[in-house]
Amino acid sequence: METQDNIIKNMGSRRGQDCLQTPQESTSGQQKPFQCRLDEAWVLYYPLTDRLLVLNAMAKIVWDFYSEGYETREIASRLAHDFGIPEEQAERDVVQVLGDLVDHLPQVDDQEGGDAFIWAVESSFGCATVADNGELANCGVFQFGRSRVRVLSGVAELDQSFFLRFQHRAIGDRMGAASLEIRGNESGYQLTLDGRALADCKTLKQMLSRLIELLLSLEHPHKPMLAYCHAGAVSHRGRSILMPGDSGVGKSTLTGFLVAHGFGYLSDDMIAIGEDGLSLLPLPTRLSIKAGSWTILEPLYPALPKLATFNRYGRSARYIDPPGNYDVLSAAAAPSAIVFPAFSEGAPTRFTALRPHQTMIRLLEANVRLAGWDAATEEKLAKFIRFVEQTPAYELRYSELPGAMEAIEDLLANRP
Repeated sequence: METQDNIIKNMGSRRGQDCLQTPQESTSGQQKPFQCRLDEAWVLYYPLTDRLLVLNAMAKIVWDFYSEGYETREIASRLAHDFGIPEEQAERDVVQVLGDLVDHLPQVDDQEGGDAFIWAVESSFGCATVADNGELANCGVFQFGRSRVRVLSGVAELDQSFFLRFQHRAIGDRMGAASLEIRGNESGYQLTLDGRALADCKTLKQMLSRLIELLLSLEHPHKPMLAYCHAGAVSHRGRSILMPGDSGVGKSTLTGFLVAHGFGYLSDDMIAIGEDGLSLLPLPTRLSIKAGSWTILEPLYPALPKLATFNRYGRSARYIDPPGNYDVLSAAAAPSAIVFPAFSEGAPTRFTALRPHQTMIRLLEANVRLAGWDAATEEKLAKFIRFVEQTPAYELRYSELPGAMEAIEDLLANRP
């Protein structure tokens, strides 16, 4: 039993079409989990904790029995009988599958929801800190879309240095700017806009998720969003490409190389997929170059050695402003392809096509999340799954940036 693929990652989502409600009622009175087919896998959604899991066929069978109230030994006995395997082996497999499932099961008294994505940091924030004196630090006034926003924060992890990624959008001390406040206390975190509470969160990850979604909505008003994820994105000759990936996979270095050679810059960090036409709607951040890429990209960005260095979450980076360095696009058409960069020392440049369920798994690893602060609609998940099924996806393994760029150019040239 390939249990390593049974439960992969989690994200907020739901789906209506081709979905199956589980027979067991929720003890909390909340909506019951349901399953949806994706390619040769299934997705399982937990409404209570807003999580989505990817299951293979065997894990789905185990879940079906479990949701109907069967005990571990009963499930193992049924599997042993149906598949002709020893009961001891079946029980070991069931225990392992249920162990993965139970790790993600919603608890009645746990209203936190699934872990939100993490924006350009490692897999954990660690322990968040709040300003000792309770005062809010003025992080600056920024222009997002047509909105002017003054950011005030009492959370150390979301202080002035965090908002340096938006420094090219700073507009000085302006009257009439809306007041965006980020507060922390013993019970969690609160996000308010002009005194109106927008979100109350128990974890810093959740607060970051809410903040990023708010900034995206301000940057792209009146444009409903389907999902958003941690990804680079560029456009070339009218065709765009989405490059999801967790921190450290090399997507920012590849993005920086591409935009230095004439590709239009959309994102190297966080980007949304719009509901209308599946367009790409970026969060307007400056290009971030990590320390390991400075010597590689310095010939393309001569100002790089003179820029200030910022240390965030144990990593050093320098931020490059757009003017004179690269072209910035406010939006782009639906991606012609999804490419997952994978730098590998000495490896030849090669594309490997991915099946839709493999694409979904990798998107979950890139912290993809359906848009919407409340539980996402079933229609929204159905549309996102269609996006995953219909958009060609590849792993791009490479060791040389010029070769990777040539491969991407060829890929886009052959897409409609």
